[in-house]
Amino acid sequence: MKRISLKHTLIVLIIIVTASFNACDDGYRINTKEMIREEEQLMADYLDIVHDTLKNVSYNVIDTAEDNSFLYFELKQGAGDSVQVGKAVGFRYMYFEIVRDTAGIPFIYSYASNYESDSPFTYVVGNTNTYQGGIYPGIDIAIRNMAYGTKARVFLRSSLWNNDYTPRVADLEVTYVEK
Repeated sequence: MKRISLKHTLIVLIIIVTASFNACDDGYRINTKEMIREEEQLMADYLDIVHDTLKNVSYNVIDTAEDNSFLYFELKQGAGDSVQVGKAVGFRYMYFEIVRDTAGIPFIYSYASNYESDSPFTYVVGNTNTYQGGIYPGIDIAIRNMAYGTKARVFLRSSLWNNDYTPRVADLEVTYVEK
């Protein structure tokens, strides 16, 4: 008798817990295709505003904007060869997110910078493991196109950042390159 009672109790408990989880859902499922589409549209809308101006003042442009993932504008030329994979590089950064104002107009706002820090962020080029001293993949791609003294503005879709469906802009300046 106790086994049947315990078995029935467990079944009832499983049904209650399952119903509780389902009741909390309320249709809040993430539609990743829609999130990606919104991110791409936000990036495209902001680029419509700034692309021509940045292109006119840039020394070098790497444009893969057809898939809205990476767009690089070199604003100041550096000296020497591009940084090499496996070598340490130091850089200054200012990170921005692209968002919309209350009227729906896209703009960027700064949320992180190391310009006030005593030293630049240093990492080994090619290390994109952010948990082990690395950097976001999109920043690593940009740094690989830079030399000592180069300044660039880079537009990155979240797939090259942290996959949170928020497009980013990064102002970068290489301040140290290991020989």
